[in-house]
Amino acid sequence: MLETRSIPVPDALRERITSCTDLDRLDDRPGRAVTVGRAEELFGEDGAAG
Repeated sequence: MLETRSIPVPDALRERITSCTDLDRLDDRPGRAVTVGRAEELFGEDGAAG
């Protein structure tokens, strides 16, 4: 979703996303992916909730 929105996904973050095993967190990511301005916001960096 992020790439479709032309939001760059750094390799370290891509690894964090693909290795995540927290099902609650994974369930929330698609909804967040359509609203964030930066990929890092998926996991709450920069003060965002998550």
